[in-house]
Amino acid sequence: MRKIPAGAEAANIMVGELDCLTYQVVALVRLCEGRNIGDITEVPIPTRFLFILLGPPGSQGKNVEIGRSMSTIMVDEVFREVAYRARNRQHILAGVDEFLDQVTALPPGGWDPKIRIEPPQSVPSQEARKVPKPQAKSPTEEEEEEEESHFDPTLERTGRLFGGLVADIKRKIPWYISDFKDALHIQCVASIIFLYLATLTPNVTFGGLLGQATDQYM
Repeated sequence: MRKIPAGAEAANIMVGELDCLTYQVVALVRLCEGRNIGDITEVPIPTRFLFILLGPPGSQGKNVEIGRSMSTIMVDEVFREVAYRARNRQHILAGVDEFLDQVTALPPGGWDPKIRIEPPQSVPSQEARKVPKPQAKSPTEEEEEEEESHFDPTLERTGRLFGGLVADIKRKIPWYISDFKDALHIQCVASIIFLYLATLTPNVTFGGLLGQATDQYM
C-alpha cells in the first residue's frame, strides 16, 4: 500500500466461459465514482473500471490473453485519461488505436536472455500523444475541395457592366508593355522569320502547281 499513490482507483479485468454463448461478449464499465466491491481487487482501493469478457467453451486461452492485453492498456497514462473522459465507444476505440500506434511489440519465438533492449536516456513526454491527430478526409470531401480549387475567380459574376473585362484589363496591364518588348527579342524575331518562311514556301510551291494545272486561271 505504501507504493500506491493517493487517490488511486482500480480496474478489474474478469474473463470467463459460458456454455450458452456461441461468440464473445465484452463490456467495459466505468462507474460514476470509485466503489469498494469486496475482495475482487487484491488491494483495498475503490474500483472505477470493470472489464468483463465472456466467451463460448474452449475460448478461455484467448480470453485470458485479451484480458492481459487490456490490463496492459489500462496501465498506459494516455489511455487512462481517454477512459476517464470517453463518452462513447468510438472514443475508446480511438484510444486503443493510439496505444497500438505507440506500443513496442516483441515478436514471439526463441528469446535470448543475453539480448536486452537498452532503456531510453530519458522518459519521452506523453503530451504529444494527447494532441488529436487530423482525421483523414472522406472521398466526398476531397472531391469538394478539388472542385473548389478549380474555381476561377476571373469567371465570377461582378454585377457591373463590363465588370469582368475591366477587371481583366486591370489584372493584365502590368504585362502589356512586356508583350511588345518580348516580341523584339532575338529568339522571337528568329521564330517569326522561320514561321514566315515555313508558311510561305508551301504556298508558293502549291500555287505554282495549281497555276500550271489551271493554265494560270487561278
